[in-house]
Amino acid sequence: MNQTSTSEIINQIRGTKSVPGVCIICPWHCPTEVFVRDNKVVYVRGNENAPNATTRCVKGVSSIHLSRDPDRLLHPLKKDKNGNFKMITWDDAFSIIAEKLLDIKEKYGPEAVGYLWHLDSNEMFSQQLFTQLYGTPNWSGHGAACDQSRRLAGLMTYGHPLPTKDYENSRLILLWGEDPLGPNQSLHENRELVEALKKGAKLVVVDPYRSRTAEKAHEWLPINPGTDGALALAMTHRIIETGAYDADFCENYIYGFEVYAEHIQSNGYTPQWAESITGIDAKRIIAIADEFARTKPAVADGLKGIVNYTNGFQSLRAIFSLNAITGNMDGPGCIILKEAGPLAPPLMIPEEDVAVPQRPIISAEMGYPLAPDIPSQLFPKAVLEEDPYPLKALFFHIVNPAMADPNTALFKKMMAALELSVTIDVYLSETAQLSDIVLPEASMFERAEVRESLWSGPQVIMAQPAIPCLGSSKPLYDIMRGLGEKMGYGKYFQWESWEDWAKVATAYLPISFEELKENGVWHGELRYHKYLEDGFMTSTGRVEVYSETLSEFGYDPMPAYDDTNRVKPDADYPFQLINGKSQYHCGTHTQNNPYLMAIESENWAELNPLDAQKLGIADGDTIELASPIDKVKIAVRLKEGLKPGIVRVVHGHGFGRTMGSVARGKGTHVNPIFDSVVNDISGGIGYNECKVSVRKA
Repeated sequence: MNQTSTSEIINQIRGTKSVPGVCIICPWHCPTEVFVRDNKVVYVRGNENAPNATTRCVKGVSSIHLSRDPDRLLHPLKKDKNGNFKMITWDDAFSIIAEKLLDIKEKYGPEAVGYLWHLDSNEMFSQQLFTQLYGTPNWSGHGAACDQSRRLAGLMTYGHPLPTKDYENSRLILLWGEDPLGPNQSLHENRELVEALKKGAKLVVVDPYRSRTAEKAHEWLPINPGTDGALALAMTHRIIETGAYDADFCENYIYGFEVYAEHIQSNGYTPQWAESITGIDAKRIIAIADEFARTKPAVADGLKGIVNYTNGFQSLRAIFSLNAITGNMDGPGCIILKEAGPLAPPLMIPEEDVAVPQRPIISAEMGYPLAPDIPSQLFPKAVLEEDPYPLKALFFHIVNPAMADPNTALFKKMMAALELSVTIDVYLSETAQLSDIVLPEASMFERAEVRESLWSGPQVIMAQPAIPCLGSSKPLYDIMRGLGEKMGYGKYFQWESWEDWAKVATAYLPISFEELKENGVWHGELRYHKYLEDGFMTSTGRVEVYSETLSEFGYDPMPAYDDTNRVKPDADYPFQLINGKSQYHCGTHTQNNPYLMAIESENWAELNPLDAQKLGIADGDTIELASPIDKVKIAVRLKEGLKPGIVRVVHGHGFGRTMGSVARGKGTHVNPIFDSVVNDISGGIGYNECKVSVRKA
């Protein structure tokens, strides 16, 4: 007798059908099963066929509201001369946009158009239309507002932009500015972290804030803001000085180890030097360094708490180098160099038809030649000053820089100066409200997706439409097809159904299309120590603690500590502001969700009780945060586990919204007080580079 699966039981009991899907509420894109009854999404859970199958986080479980939200965008909109939106047809929208794009290309060249996206949802279609056919080099993800410095550090050190972690098999886990148990992203990794702790692994968290993850740690190191690189370099000094590094790995698989060792010693990066900078006792630094060197397997990594500083790139290079010199590379319990699945582009464009951009990507001419994504916070300079060259049109796909980028007033000024601005979204976001044309995209429940995941091994997810599109909304692939046809590229966008292009994109997978469609996911073997066969994808084929690429572009080739570009408190603005993510919200898609807003409907600022007492501030008061460029009012919570002299703001990617019947007016939009401070190599936004004054409002 065949055993009845859980899915079959649920279908029998609830009368639903199960459709393979993918969650695109946050960037981790968990493979899912979507349960539907009467064309209505009733439940979502993790896909049992995936090795990273897991229960849904609260954001994923509540995402069913997205499929029925009455505030969803349902029809294309065009702004009239009075600034009011009027409904238009898709045909009119495509015609208006195409005509303007062709006009801009003739007058200024294709590089005068930029396309910015978030969450990777079907972006292969926009990439092929805008870069390969139209010819603009300025197609980019939102990485500058996210993990830009980490990705570039991974590329320059390991030759890999998105290293993952094998928590489950690790014995020592050292996290810098990373709170996986807080925002609850990458659930499969988080569950592995919990299991590792149960099996006796040690967790050490470096953070000026006692986060949820720090609360579970065996050791919490309350470091001074922005000094993480000093701690990593001091640990490196101790490991090299005592000879505790992995000599065999350093000799065979690291490029520049000897010169790096000399660099560390000659610059005096000792634990004693780091003590006064980091606020961490030298003896404690020595103890952590010794333990990390002798414990195998171990893993060191960092994320938001580091990338949001102007020195975050070199700090992460130093942290990534710690893994290398101790031999903790791409093995069980270590940092993992994720292997990609064998996906192909969905459109077959002959090589002779592919456009060759006439100018470099704008970030290169802005002075960021190595930036993985365009530093979007510098777009206003290109638009308002035509520097380094004119930028006349911008597209925004499921990205909302009017809420997410610093210096909101400057962004609004830029939007008013564009000849064309188009937002593609499921909501009338704040960026959409500033745009000329708004196009309603189908939600993740109403469209197909073929994409990679962030599981450590090769994995391809194929989501299918579970319900019909709401209103006249369209999937991005149909939006790009309609626009491409009006621009004269229609012959490349030929398919009868989504399965046609999905078969092209998945043609190289070792399973049939029918099996992939049924399971919703394919995964290959999680291979360890791939460098033994393949080397590292750097210019030298080794881990580069000395980067030839950085040297070639005039940057320091080795991790170094530099705080000269840091924004530090002073007499007028005596507090350092740092950012935190909400556990219950992520981007545009969550703040109009009544389930999530019932849990957490406001954001807040956190202050140490000692600082609050001096200022006459009590828990729950409203305070004013003022920076050199603007000020905001926000509720305050007192937090013992926050170093004095720091204000921590939970921004949730933009409370204080002007959209949605649930989201509108809740909380405080804090980004107007941030200036456009960026990492001078990666171009990543320095959200934590903000000094503020605090007073009771």
